[in-house]
Amino acid sequence: MRRFAPAMLGIALIAAVVTTAGAGVLRGELTFAGARVRGRHYDDAVVWIAQLPEAAERKLVQVRGRWPWSKSRPLVIPMPRLVETGHHYEPHVSVLVAGSAIEVRNQDEVWHGTFSVAPGGSFDLGKRPPGSVDTVHFQQPGVFAMRCDIHPDMSGWIAVTPNHAYARVDESGQWQLPSLPPGEYELHAWQPDRGETHVAVHVPAKGDTLIHLHW
Repeated sequence: MRRFAPAMLGIALIAAVVTTAGAGVLRGELTFAGARVRGRHYDDAVVWIAQLPEAAERKLVQVRGRWPWSKSRPLVIPMPRLVETGHHYEPHVSVLVAGSAIEVRNQDEVWHGTFSVAPGGSFDLGKRPPGSVDTVHFQQPGVFAMRCDIHPDMSGWIAVTPNHAYARVDESGQWQLPSLPPGEYELHAWQPDRGETHVAVHVPAKGDTLIHLHW
């Protein structure tokens, strides 16, 4: 288990204000130093904001009405799904927000026994036949390793973020967070083989902030 602890690694940061896009957006690129990392699986990485003002979090989970006088409504967020298939977990890294749940579905032709012993995120689904569907709730943020007690080679991760200001990194290493109010924030990034890093960032009142994460 790897909690969202401030384990600071080497990091290169480049910040610049770009006025051609929406205001208050953090976006950038992630790269790894040194040797190749499992084929440089950038899309296994997650980027998030450690602490977010309550008003900003509420805005991220609401949909504005079509008209200025229309009321906002709650954003419907589908429950993430973790699939056991071909003796592996798909996706290898699942992401959800603290206080929410993930569906675990056995689409394999064999039994599985997914579990985690990580403090704050431990669970044990027991031995489950093909076709089984279970729901696991996570109340605390953290990064939790999971295994199968029937197939020791199966491993995966569940990253539970503290709020909705997070993003998956794409295959090319690019990422972008939702729009944020101007201010100072702590940006975290994590990847299974590289661990976690964090850096202080500034979101301006206008323009984007470009961040190059390298560790």
